[in-house]
Amino acid sequence: MATRTWRVLGTSTLIASAALLSTIAAGSAQAEPQGCTLDRRWDGASAHCGGDGTYILEVDCFGVSVSGGQPFGPYYKSVTGHTDPTMDPIFTHPQRNCMNPLTLGQIGIATDARITLVPTRPAPSNAYE
Repeated sequence: MATRTWRVLGTSTLIASAALLSTIAAGSAQAEPQGCTLDRRWDGASAHCGGDGTYILEVDCFGVSVSGGQPFGPYYKSVTGHTDPTMDPIFTHPQRNCMNPLTLGQIGIATDARITLVPTRPAPSNAYE
């Protein structure tokens, strides 16, 4: 009988410890942007999200890009946006354009745009994006 009591107590302690450790290890949930709007244009896109956290605006372009990679074909643009309203609008309403002929040597049209929490396309091949 005493052995059974110790077994029950040992099992109960083990389960309680595992529950406590899993609660501590989980931490708080990461806040996510909410109510996002995506404004698509023929030459790019802009985004805005509410809620908390950060998000990524990705734009797929097609055209001429002499800033890196193949000179004609698809190229990708991305920028991280923030939901904090106290920040400058350049960070809370990010945009990317496929037409940057003077600074990046890019002349193209936007073929797709999306708002994501994690990158889905390769990083841009130049340091200015």
